[in-house]
Parts: sequence; structure tokens; C-alpha cells
Amino acid sequence: MAHVTSAMNRLNHLEIMPRPNVATQSRATTSNTTQTPQATQTASNSGASDFQKLFSSTQSTAAASAPTSATTVTPPPTPQSVFGDSPWMANPVGKNPDGSEYSYNPIYFATPQTAGQVAQMLGGTVVTSNEFTAVGSPFVQQQPNMMVQMPDGRMINAGLVASLYTHGYPQSYIDGQISNIINGTNI
Repeated sequence: MAHVTSAMNRLNHLEIMPRPNVATQSRATTSNTTQTPQATQTASNSGASDFQKLFSSTQSTAAASAPTSATTVTPPPTPQSVFGDSPWMANPVGKNPDGSEYSYNPIYFATPQTAGQVAQMLGGTVVTSNEFTAVGSPFVQQQPNMMVQMPDGRMINAGLVASLYTHGYPQSYIDGQISNIINGTNI
């Protein structure tokens, strides 16, 4: 966002500042079949090339290497920074009555490691459950959902809790969402 804002500020600055040699080209020069070196230089100083310079790699590297203020912002946590490289099962599937397979959204299928960490965060215990298929259904869920059973008996999907870390929220906001889940006001 800062790069876009600074680029827009530079773009606005370019529009306000007079461009050299733009006003010096006369109509007589444009009707001439041969261009003077000054007219050629003016054509190369068009707004398009100035705009392209805003996004060139040399300027973005210079902006990235610019000194920062004394206060540094902590980046928001990610699922990988909290739960490891693979917070969810890679390819959860189910079977149709004809035996063909279909895919589930992995966000509902936390790994056992993720479920254990979520259970520790929430103060519950890990249980497995087939949340998408009923007993006796012709559809078969191949992998169980890793759920966290709360002391009051409520079941919370560990994968959905881990998904709170996918949005770039600060930890304080995620803590509030987890508190809502524990109190039963969010799910």
C-alpha cells in the first residue's frame, strides 16, 4: 500500500510540475518533415515514459531500501507461522454413491498437529468427526474433520479457527474472534 501511495504522490507531483521542453516545441516544428533534436527529446519525455519510470525496478528497490522510522510494525501472523507449513490436509475427498470422488474445501480439515494447537488455545480436546456425511449416507467422507470439543460439549472445527490467520488480521483481532468462538457468539 505504501508503494502505491508513494507512486501516486510522485505521479501527482509529475502532473503539477512543468515538464522541460514540452512548451518549447512550436507548431512550425511539428509541420516540418525533419524533427530537430530538441523535438525528439520532447517526444521521449512524454507522460507515458514518466509513468513507466514510476514502476521501474530501480525506483522500487530504492524505496525498499529507504530507512524506516524507529517504530516497526509487526507483520500479522499467518497460518504457517502459527501452525507450521501444512495447517490443513492437502486433498480431503469424499465418495459419491457411484464410487467417484469429489473434493472438499481443505479449510475444514485441519491436520492433527493444527487441531492439537487449536485445542490448547481454546481449552478443549481434539476429537474426530465426519461433519459432512451422516451415518448411513450413500456419500462417504474419506477423512474425518478434526474438531475441538469444549468443556461444555460444543464442537468447534479446528480448521476454521486456523483460517482466522489467513486474512492478514492483527493478532489482537484474531484473539477477539477466538474469544467470540469460545463464548459461542461467533459460530
